[in-house]
This record gives sequence, C-alpha cells and structure tokens, in this order.
Amino acid sequence: MAVEGEYLRLAEAAAPERKPDRPVAHSEPVAPAEDPEPPAPAAPAARVEPAEDPEPPAPAAPAARVEPAEEPAPAEEPVPAEDPAPAENPVADDQGSGHRPDLLLWAHRALTLVAVMSLVVNTRVFWTTYALTRPGLALTLTGAYLTMLVAAILALCASRQRTLAVLDVGVLVTAIAIKGVAAWNGISGVKEMTVDEGMLMDRASRALAEGINPYTSAWDDILPSLPTQLMDGRGVFDFGYPALGVEMGAGMQTLFPSIVGIAAVAWLALLATVLILFFAAPRPLRPLATVGVLGLGTLTGYADNAYPSLIALPFLCLALWRWPSIGRGGRLGWSGLGSAVALGLACAIHQLGWFLAMFLVVGLVVLRLGELPLVRVFWLLMRYGCTALGVFFLANLRLLLRSPEHWLTGVFEPMTQHAVPHGQGLMGITSYVIGGSGALDLYGHATKALLVALLVTFALHLRRLGPAIAVLPWLIFMVSTRSQDGYWVLTMPLWIVALATTSRADFAGAFRIGPSWPRPLVRTLATAGTVVLFLPAAALVTIAATTPQPLTMRVASTVVPGQRLTELVIDVTNESGRALVPSFTMASGVTIGDFWVIRTGPLSLPAHTSATYTLVPPVKRTADPVTPTIWVDSIRPAGPEPETFWRAPDDGPVFLRAVSDGPQTLSSVLVIPDWPDDHELDPA
Repeated sequence: MAVEGEYLRLAEAAAPERKPDRPVAHSEPVAPAEDPEPPAPAAPAARVEPAEDPEPPAPAAPAARVEPAEEPAPAEEPVPAEDPAPAENPVADDQGSGHRPDLLLWAHRALTLVAVMSLVVNTRVFWTTYALTRPGLALTLTGAYLTMLVAAILALCASRQRTLAVLDVGVLVTAIAIKGVAAWNGISGVKEMTVDEGMLMDRASRALAEGINPYTSAWDDILPSLPTQLMDGRGVFDFGYPALGVEMGAGMQTLFPSIVGIAAVAWLALLATVLILFFAAPRPLRPLATVGVLGLGTLTGYADNAYPSLIALPFLCLALWRWPSIGRGGRLGWSGLGSAVALGLACAIHQLGWFLAMFLVVGLVVLRLGELPLVRVFWLLMRYGCTALGVFFLANLRLLLRSPEHWLTGVFEPMTQHAVPHGQGLMGITSYVIGGSGALDLYGHATKALLVALLVTFALHLRRLGPAIAVLPWLIFMVSTRSQDGYWVLTMPLWIVALATTSRADFAGAFRIGPSWPRPLVRTLATAGTVVLFLPAAALVTIAATTPQPLTMRVASTVVPGQRLTELVIDVTNESGRALVPSFTMASGVTIGDFWVIRTGPLSLPAHTSATYTLVPPVKRTADPVTPTIWVDSIRPAGPEPETFWRAPDDGPVFLRAVSDGPQTLSSVLVIPDWPDDHELDPA
C-alpha cells in the first residue's frame, strides 16, 4: 500500500489538474484535501477514517480488497502539510508540485533570459546612429526594446518547455531585426570597411563583376586601419583567398549594383549561420545560437567588414553537424554527401576550412576503423574526400582555368607570405615583451609541429577529444607569427554545433590505437607519448623567443613628442652572422605600419658591420591637399621626393622597429618612453 500511495502522489505531481476517475484506496491521504466535497459521502469516509468505521457500508468494498488491517494505520502516513510547498522551491516543477525541481526547465528559462539580455549589446549605438537620419529604423529599434521587456517577462513566468520554445523563436526574430537595421549602413555603402580583408574582397568582387581576373590585379590605394605588411618591406594589396567568396560577391554586385555586394553576402552568411545553429540544437539549447552568433556583437563587426572566413562559416557548421555519424555502417548516405559538399564549399571560400578538413578526415578514419575493416574505411573516406575536393575545384574552376599560376599563387599566399608579427599569441613574447628575435622563422616551424602533434593526439585520444574538434584546429595559431584572435573567434559558432550535435557516447566505439597491454600501462604510455608529441613545438617556440635580436640600433636624431619629424638618422649594427636587408618603421602601437623610405644607407647590411641610415616617412599621394587617399610602399624613389613628415605622438611608448626576411628577424629600440614628464629623449 505504501508503494501504491507513493505512485499516486508522483502521478498527481505530474498532472495535478487531473482528478481520479475512480474511488481511491484508504491509504491515499491527499484525496480528501483536494476534493473536500465528494459526490458520495460514504466512500470518502471509508477511505480516510477506516478505524472509526469498522463496519463500512457496501460502497466501501474496495477498502476490503486492499486488506487495511495488514497495513499500518492511515494516521501514521505522511500528511500533505509535511510536503514542501511549491512556492518555497525556486526551481520547482512548474506544473505545481514541489517534490522535485525541473532543472531542465529552469536552465532553459535562464538561457532564454540571457538571450534577451544579449539583444541590448550595441543596440543603443544603432539607435543613436539612425535617430535623426533614419527615424523609421530608430523606431524599429524602439519596438525591439519593447519586445525585449515583454520577452523577459515571459521568460521569467513561462511554465512549459513549449512556451519557451515559441519565445526563443521570437527572441531570434527580434535579434535578426536588430542586426538587419545595423547592417544597413554597411550594405548600402554609407559605412566604409576598415580592414584590408574586406577592402580586398570588395575590390575583387567588383573587378570580377566587370570581367577582370582578381588574381592578376592589385589595389594599392586601399587605406585599412590595420594593413598587412610583409617582412621584406612590402604591403599586401592583392587577392589571396579561394574564389567562391568573390564569385558570390560578384553575383550579388551584378544583381544589385547600388549596394556593397560582398557585405550583403557576409550578412546573409551570418544570418544563415544563426538559423542553422538554432534549428540544429535541441530546444533547451537554442538560445545559445542567438547569444553566440548575434547577441554578443562580435561577429557583426566581421560581417560589416566582409571577412571571407565569415562567409565560409555556415558551410563549416553544416560540415561539422553530427559528423560522427558520417559513414556509419559503411554507407556515406545523403547526410555524408551533404557534409562533404559543405566542407568543399567552405574550403573554396577560405583557408580555415582546410585545417578543419584535416581533423575531420583523421577523426572519421579512427571512428570507422572501430566497426569496419581497413579496406572499406579507405574507400569510404575516398568517396568523402573526393566529393569535397570535387566541389572545391568546381567552385574555383572558372578562375583556375583563366590563369592557373596566378590562382595557385593567390590561394596559397597567406601560407607562403611572410607577414610581420602581430596578434595575441605566444609571438607576443618576442614582439611586445622582449622586442625582437633573430629566429622568427622558428615560429612557423613550431606551427607545423603543433599541427602534427594535435592531429596525432586527436587520433590517439578520440574517445575523449572527439567533441573538441571545433576548437583543436585553431590552437596552431597561438604559436604562429600571425596569431590574431580572429582566427578562432570567427569559429566560435562551431563550438555550439559540437555541443548540440555530438557527445562522448558518439566516440565510445572508436578504434583504440596502441598495443593490447594492461590498461594502466597503456594509459601511462599514452600520457607520456602525448607529452612527447608537443615537445618539438615547445622547443621551437622557446628558441625563437630567446634568440637575441640581430640589430642594435641607436637613434641619432632628436625626437620631440607632439612635433613633426621629416627625417630620422640612426646608427645600426648587425650583430648576427648573416647579411640582412632591413626595413624600418616607427610604431606607436602594437601594429607595424608603413615602412619608412631609406634615403641613405646600404640596402643590405653585412654580418658584424655597422652603418648609418637616414630615413624619411613614407610617401603620401593625395587627391586633395588635406586628406591622404593613397599610401605607397617604402621604395627608394627614382625622381625627386616630395617632402613628408611624421608627427610624434604626445606620449609614448614609441618604438623604432626593423624587420628582415631571409632570415626573418625583428629588432626594436625605444624612441619615446612612456614617461609623461619627459619631452625630449637623449639620443645617447
């Protein structure tokens, strides 16, 4: 009887509004409290107080069947007052029971509320921008504010998962409306791009729309806030990505000539990403898509600047969606083919997809070897890989056939060019802490060594590291010379895909690589082997960071903060054992900007020799006498030089930096220290 009573109590907790459609046994103490006016007075009397009525009337026959004499007295059973009230449990089941909390519903409420709160990010900035110039768009944002408040009320008061699911759709639609308003200035061309990636994508798209091959063109008139400079003193002004992104931009530009076609493509890619994540995730996790893609505001800036990696993002999400199921049972299936096509399209837009492809192939090999023989796995992966490669080359076919050499150069340019150090990775030890190194090439070798170590580690420990495929490929950028956080910030939506569509259970049947020795011994050897895998990369980074800078520089000119400088005289000594071809620049921040022109001094400085250099600021050509529109590389001019100047910042620090290529080196000297009371630096 106690078990039956407990079962009935749990059933009532799940559906309190449903009343029993037959008399309840006398062991149920809750029935009288819930139904104080029963239709038949005799039956409740028999149920609740059997001890006071030893001779129950005929309707109490069910009480005789359960043999109440053998059970404890009903008065000894718990009474409803002893149960905690639902109002006292903040995470109690919203159906009215306080017996156990519904943590899933509570967590879903919290995520929905976070999604609503994330809609506020940058919305006031957008409203201020449009309040006077485009009041209609500003009123749209006012409506979005009202929607946020209503959505917050509903999120706090919702009692069902279905209600929250509908609310999540409304929050997503509101976020899309806000970001659509924010995107207008960039798509219409009112807001100009500020980074060279977007500027070059825009120029290449417009050129392709006019029938010009972007791989044979260069645009040295762009003025990015963060230009990409090379170690040999040149700048990057050509197109260096696969062709599909600009193909899409050219198509959009042809259809809508009055807008910035590539910016529209980037924004559509962002919206496609959030929709894919939203509907791929389970209902309780769907608010993460709104927060991670649109709410934080990080990716919207990349969309404004038409980053090619952002255009590839929705295809990367599709390629990663439920990837452990690809080829299960030896059949690629439509889902496997779709994943391969999406991977090929992503690789045809940006090189980031290439790194994810390596981990996907390694992971699929180890997964399928756990259930299939080697030959079948080989042919399965051949079909998958050939499909992705076929899509990649098909998307690039037009420009590949027009100029194969230029296409190959452009597609592989980001990996072959030697760009100056920049970013938030370990390279910062050399660039910002120490100030220089004579072995920057080792950072590139460390990147390759780390990539190999990560791939092998992923294969060895797939059962544990399988879900981390969305993060592991981007660790290599922490040791590269170009270690900007944008390389992995742009891929953060992939983290949500991995969380929503994979689990540790998907990798339980993966093939175990290693001998069939006792498990403790195997674990010890696996741990030691994993550590050994990363030693080469660690050693290369250590050597690169500790190698001293090759050039010793002394500023012979007087530099006064806040005043103009038309030339800079420096004494340079090459302390290394190889001849160097230095390029010089003044840097007041973390970025190495345009290189100064060498007016006097040797182009190549032999080993263990000294020379005096006279530098002048980079030449500026202007469309009007005030605003410069075109900056030129630091090349020794053949004719008369226009007088240029560089204005020293009012406060420091300001560094003179010198870079060289072959070998790659960086040398620095402080010109203006970060001392606000000093107005002049002694050249000595």
